Amino acid sequence: MNLATSQQDGWGSTSQSSEDLLSLGGLTLDPGTLVRVLEPTAAASAVLCQRLMTGTYDKPFLVEDGKHRAMCFTIDGSVQSEMRIDDPDALVNDYTRKMMAFLLFCPEPRRILMIGLGGGSLVKFCNRRLPSTHVTVLEIDANVIALRNHFRIPPDGTDLRVIHGDGARYVADLADSAEFPDVLLVDAYDRNGISRSIAEPEFIENSRRILGDDGVFVMNLAAHESDSTLHVERIRKVFGDPVIPVTVGWGGNMVVFAGPALRDRQRLEAAAENALRFERALDLDFRILPGLVRKHLQQAQLDPAQLDPAQ
Repeated sequence: MNLATSQQDGWGSTSQSSEDLLSLGGLTLDPGTLVRVLEPTAAASAVLCQRLMTGTYDKPFLVEDGKHRAMCFTIDGSVQSEMRIDDPDALVNDYTRKMMAFLLFCPEPRRILMIGLGGGSLVKFCNRRLPSTHVTVLEIDANVIALRNHFRIPPDGTDLRVIHGDGARYVADLADSAEFPDVLLVDAYDRNGISRSIAEPEFIENSRRILGDDGVFVMNLAAHESDSTLHVERIRKVFGDPVIPVTVGWGGNMVVFAGPALRDRQRLEAAAENALRFERALDLDFRILPGLVRKHLQQAQLDPAQLDPAQ
């Protein structure tokens, strides 16, 4: 199976057209900020405003101030994804830039599998800046996909495929195929936190199965996720050391790196050079991770079992 050209049984590509949105004002302190919802223009605005303010509105929506467009699940200021209107492909959120550090361990990925579409920040960046890479994205919420065009996510094509479905089940099905991704990026949240199926131990185990011998696993854990430590230990139990968590900002998200590629000494030793290369080429900042990799290499000299013997 070739992810770029074929489909697993039961999985279909989704290129849903942009929906008309209803704009609502007066819901934030800034009078110039609009909230835009996936509702017909004739819908009762007062009722929708009340549902948004009380937290009972159950669809993703947009918040726009003229410079930025954000996808939100709640009106409390929490942002799921954000886009600069004048530069739609830029990575606005710090954690998305940190997730791109998979390039330190896998500088030329052929296939990337993403769990969670959101506003498509990583999808757009990889699609534009890694032209030789095919990207497949799983998104369980059809309403998130319905906002795709508002975030300038390119249409499906030979190098991009967005699928409406459960990412955990897709990974489980993919484990029985012979064509694995080089990189698995996991950023799957809904209004209640991390998606339930992604939090299950079986998902991590199936992720290990599909990554083969050179794969990289990257998972975003939100700052409010109370079980972050549990998730990190679960990843370590399945993948083994090294598992490298990188905190984003002060009290921010945690991005976790794991996978067989991180047990390859040559790849670890090349990480610092790759960091400099991609910082210049992609205007990214990888100051923290190379230092953590050096620390692990030093520890591996004392405990060689932390790296695979053949490498």
